[in-house]
Amino acid sequence: MKTKPLGAYAWLLFAMVLWGSAFPSSKYATEHVPHEVAALFRFGGGAVVLLLITLVRRPQQSPPFKAVLGACVAGIVGVFGYNALFFWGVTMAPSSDGGVIFPALTPVITSLVLILSGHESARPARITGLGIGVGGAALFFVATTTAGGAGGSDRLMGDTIFLVGAAVWSVYTLLNRRLVVGMDPVQAVTYSTVAGSLALAVMAVPHFGSVQWGELSGGFWLNAVHMAIGPTAVAYLLYVRGIRDVGASTASVMMFAVPLFSTLFSFAFLGEYFTWAQGGAAVVMLGGALLAVVSGDRAMKPSVQREDPQPPDRERGAAEPVASGAPGGTAAPQARDAVVPEAGTR
Repeated sequence: MKTKPLGAYAWLLFAMVLWGSAFPSSKYATEHVPHEVAALFRFGGGAVVLLLITLVRRPQQSPPFKAVLGACVAGIVGVFGYNALFFWGVTMAPSSDGGVIFPALTPVITSLVLILSGHESARPARITGLGIGVGGAALFFVATTTAGGAGGSDRLMGDTIFLVGAAVWSVYTLLNRRLVVGMDPVQAVTYSTVAGSLALAVMAVPHFGSVQWGELSGGFWLNAVHMAIGPTAVAYLLYVRGIRDVGASTASVMMFAVPLFSTLFSFAFLGEYFTWAQGGAAVVMLGGALLAVVSGDRAMKPSVQREDPQPPDRERGAAEPVASGAPGGTAAPQARDAVVPEAGTR
């Protein structure tokens, strides 16, 4: 029995590696085709893979129409809205910027909305973490503004788009917990991804004429296959397995490893880098977000135990609201509303 958690952590870590690779992979794709087309390649391909997985699994019962409709609405917001912004952002800013901004600011924005709306308690440790996260984000943007040769105004614009994308993902997280209820996780993410991919297709089709299809290299197509299968389908399934084995809260905290892998991959394959000021600000931002998530988790544990004397079932229930656009990006939602990001990121 002791080996099962260790194996679960290993699979979760591999999911973080896959999600980290999504950022430079998406950047590489946008260097060869319009960003609208790149987004469609990733999530259109991911939708096909997920549909095949759903058919193979043969769910025992069909979901209610209301849940299907909710998953589709969530997909329009999360898969289409979030990824349209993400793939646009990587055309102007390094993918490593998105690999830090999305995982750090999504839980900060989500927690702030929940606290301000009265749905979450404003515990001192959590408020401190949120303050540190917001302060780190401000420092990161100031450092980007003064970075000069490291990207200049285009990089600042791209980072701003990433920020808006993180806010959209937070909206998706909050909608998802209400719209996708009582539905098998794989079915939910499949419906969401298909709906979002159809919307991405509407946006991408007008740009097909500008693509030099005959000049796309084998490396581009291999990267497209990787985006569709690795961070969009496989990573999601591994994350669901991790939630089942170690719990949604623990799994969501592990998503803070994504910036490390995205930065390493972006440096190794694209030659991207942070200035020292940006790197320091990124550490502050991630540290604050992690503190907010962990303190929120501790605040919820007693009430969860009172509500349900069977933690394993409760943990599985936390996986029901499923997020699917990650993370090119991923997002690390706060522990109470842990969702599954990136069938595709975060």
